[in-house]
Amino acid sequence: MRVFTRSLLDSEPLALVRELLVPSRVHRRAIPPLDGGLAPNDRLEECETAAEVEAPDDLVPAPDRAVIVSSGRRILRLADGGAGGPLTLATLDGEVTALAGGPDGALFAGVAGVGVVRVGDAGGAAPVLESAGGAPVHSPTAIAVAPDGTMFVTDASRTHRPADWVRDLMEGRSEGRLLRLAPGARGAEVVAGGLAWPAGIALDPATPGIVVTQAWAHRIDRVDPETGRFRPLAENLPGYPARIAPAESGGFWLSVFALRTHLVELVLRQREFREEMMRTIHPDYWVRPDLRTIDSGLVPLQGGGIRKLGITKPWAPPRSYGLVARLGSDGAFVESLHSRPGAARHGVTAARPGAGALWIASKGGDRVLRHPTGGAP
Repeated sequence: MRVFTRSLLDSEPLALVRELLVPSRVHRRAIPPLDGGLAPNDRLEECETAAEVEAPDDLVPAPDRAVIVSSGRRILRLADGGAGGPLTLATLDGEVTALAGGPDGALFAGVAGVGVVRVGDAGGAAPVLESAGGAPVHSPTAIAVAPDGTMFVTDASRTHRPADWVRDLMEGRSEGRLLRLAPGARGAEVVAGGLAWPAGIALDPATPGIVVTQAWAHRIDRVDPETGRFRPLAENLPGYPARIAPAESGGFWLSVFALRTHLVELVLRQREFREEMMRTIHPDYWVRPDLRTIDSGLVPLQGGGIRKLGITKPWAPPRSYGLVARLGSDGAFVESLHSRPGAARHGVTAARPGAGALWIASKGGDRVLRHPTGGAP
């Protein structure tokens, strides 16, 4: 405990206390409030449960009103929105960490430690992308396929696989890459490197470029795939952005797998504290964001998160949270769906429209949700 206390107080003590108690609105570390199109509500809790699936990670609506979902090493098919229950299409050699459909109806999957594979009708998997720039692709987090068959892939880290995302965050890494594989090409090219956990990618309907999220940088960028030039679409987000998908009415649907808090931001600036914490404490009990709430007295909380009579206040600083947001092509948030502290549909890792609904993967809530996409209320 003495090491923890000293590391917190020895580094810019007055500035740290001031930033924690009265966060500056102009400092880049300040967390913006949830207001405007991001105003808290309970709309995610009100969504219909399409299916109960263990830790669903990514999903793709199919043309026949089915939904393809990844869960661990399995790829599942929810026929008619889950009416008949999940059917296993394939079981792969590693955790399935991304899904995408091709223009010819093909199904592609990112597999931790393997790369990108094409999934056949019989459940087999053929390798498509295993390395780029002389390094293996072992942390694919998102895939987008253009109409001409060009594939874009985000490779989140050269050190950690997707399941170890929190360790990558705590180690302050920025090793992610944006990759492109052209049809008929002998190998993939690295469009950009040094990214802070790129977790989502989408074709930009407004420009010839693509859109990429960077979770640890809390931002969304438009990217020119020819030059690798980045232009910010939305910066200093209040949470960690995950996957992003074009909205049918324009703009994008963004999944946010956790919110930032001042306590975690403080810890991320304290190298000695983080190293000691990671060395001596089980990861479940780190000061960290999470995909779901653990009901344990060992979980560290900010003061506002202390429960009264077994109830967590919905405005408490969140360890886990559920958030899906729609933003316009200008980067402004239009509407959002929330599952606040005390609720259960947290850790949203994917949200994609299709077949008249928005399909949502609540990885922390073990559910695939369905929300009618009729526009903002």
